[in-house]
Amino acid sequence: MKRSFVLAIVRTAVLASLIFIWPMSVGSSIVGSQRGTAPLALAPATNPLDPLSEDEITATIQVIEADVRFPQGAFFPIVMLHEPLKREVLAWTPGAPFRREAFANVFDRAKNQLFEAVVDLRAQTLISWVERPGVQPAVFASEYTDADTVIRSSPRWQKAMRDRGINPNDVYLDVWAPGDLKLPGVEPATRLLRALSFYRGALPNPYDRPIEGVVVTADMNKLTVVDFVDTGIRPVNKTVSGSARTTRTGLKPLVVTQPDGPSFQIDGQAVTWQKWHFRIGFTPREGLVLYQIGYEQPGGVRPIIYRMALAEIYVPYALPDSTWAWRAALDVGEYNLGQYAEHLKANLDVPANAVFFDTAAAADTGSAVALPHAVAMYERDAGSLWDRSDPTTLARDARFGRELVVVTTYVIGNYTYSMSYIFRMDGGIDVKVGATGTTLNQGVQTVEAGDKYGTSVAKEIAAPSHQHFFNFRIDFDVDGTASRLVEENTHTTPSSLGNAFVTDKTVVGSEGFRNLEGTRRWTIESTTQKNALGMPTGYALEPLDTAVPLSQPNYPPLQHAQFAQQPMWVTQYRDGELYAAGNYPNQGKPGEGLPKYIAGHESVDGHDLVVWYTTGFTHVPTVEEYPVMTTDTIGFALRPNGFFDQNPALDAPK
Repeated sequence: MKRSFVLAIVRTAVLASLIFIWPMSVGSSIVGSQRGTAPLALAPATNPLDPLSEDEITATIQVIEADVRFPQGAFFPIVMLHEPLKREVLAWTPGAPFRREAFANVFDRAKNQLFEAVVDLRAQTLISWVERPGVQPAVFASEYTDADTVIRSSPRWQKAMRDRGINPNDVYLDVWAPGDLKLPGVEPATRLLRALSFYRGALPNPYDRPIEGVVVTADMNKLTVVDFVDTGIRPVNKTVSGSARTTRTGLKPLVVTQPDGPSFQIDGQAVTWQKWHFRIGFTPREGLVLYQIGYEQPGGVRPIIYRMALAEIYVPYALPDSTWAWRAALDVGEYNLGQYAEHLKANLDVPANAVFFDTAAAADTGSAVALPHAVAMYERDAGSLWDRSDPTTLARDARFGRELVVVTTYVIGNYTYSMSYIFRMDGGIDVKVGATGTTLNQGVQTVEAGDKYGTSVAKEIAAPSHQHFFNFRIDFDVDGTASRLVEENTHTTPSSLGNAFVTDKTVVGSEGFRNLEGTRRWTIESTTQKNALGMPTGYALEPLDTAVPLSQPNYPPLQHAQFAQQPMWVTQYRDGELYAAGNYPNQGKPGEGLPKYIAGHESVDGHDLVVWYTTGFTHVPTVEEYPVMTTDTIGFALRPNGFFDQNPALDAPK
């Protein structure tokens, strides 16, 4: 899992006919109004949660570069919406004014300094400039080319390739964040990147052909190689192409059409469909964000979720080898996953009836970059919604279901991840993660060596076993902000007939985490609203797929991804607490993020609470997953639990 330098080049080639990574598609970054440039005339945003437009990103960069504190030549690892305080958004009414601000990281490579800047986009002024010593921003796109140049110039790396009979020009370098890396003679605060080598030659998909045992570390402040590891020569397969020789035939056209158009309505970023209401957002870090999810009933739209997004990914490998043990990517926080959203295409990623949402990100060199078709939305058939037959007349009453899918896909090195939010007609939401791409492969001498900690998948190639953990942050507002978390455990109970089992319900009173034992689920209940039976209205989170870390508890990368140790975490809502592994996990300290968020053990009974849920799976590869994996899908479900007075799908159309 890594975020490849070539990926940035590919995106660039699509966006503009320039050879520099993250080209200036809006125009060169120029000095702002304090130095003689007029402020941009910005189209007004219509909602406080709308993602930044390309013009707003450009204006943000201009304002920052015009300030005397801006270090000339500094990079912009991220520029994104500075979300208004939640209380402001909840109090806002359409047509009323609202604050519109942008947040940016500004990184001075030469001095290894990171600054956080906030720009008032209405006034186009810099309103906050704060240095963040001791932390590193996420890896940014220019660093892939810079690291590639530095490492290719290393005589030791060149010799290692030639010792294996490989022309260095035939090698693809895969650049990674190094984790919490400590090297002799290297200052602890130094910004580092590491690179793995793969044989490309004239063949596609270099991840299919690993060059085992070579890891090179670069100082990205001084642009020098500071560490070189070569654990010995192993065979390199130079023939596997990763492509099929022929394409099967016989599939007849399968046409998806909606002759009268879709059943949903879109107003800017707002979506309504079958009584569902929500807003589509996007950040360059998290990617797709859903805001203000609610369900319409007589009297108005009842709130359910204020904000839901992927907060972090953690992927550790099982191979006890010094060149592998550090490979445990935090794909969201270490790389700003959202900026690598794929350009989704009909009849390839999504069906022909999909509609698309465009967004934008910032080039780290100082401009805005379009991310076309970053999000897709479409309706699909969902099979039987419900079905019943009268026992006397045999009259059948049934409905066919339909679902609304909101999806985005990210390419992050050898893996491709899709995130889907699926809205159902029965008031449920399914959250699904799809994983495909190429296994991260190992060069081996024998089949037996490859099978010890994974699976041999081709001659001289093995795919080590590994795990994937996906943490989602869900800010529930079930009928308002006053809620509580109820844990429900279903278990056997003694009875004379031997068939009894019961469900015990326990209120989780304070911030903390919960494991997944037996038959367990959690319900977020309103503490102010009740249904017709006098019970609290609520929404349940039902685990569908889960995994527990198989590494030892003291494994260092796991200490940086403690959200993976337990599936369920709950915190009291606080502005700015958005990321499970903390704001700056790249080369960060262990224990950031959720461990700190829960440290005060504040009450969550009757308060505005946030649930953080981790879904995951253990991947023991098979031969059939090489040279490309078919998509594996996992996830969890959100279901109404007392939210409605009866089945909300009773009125589904025939």
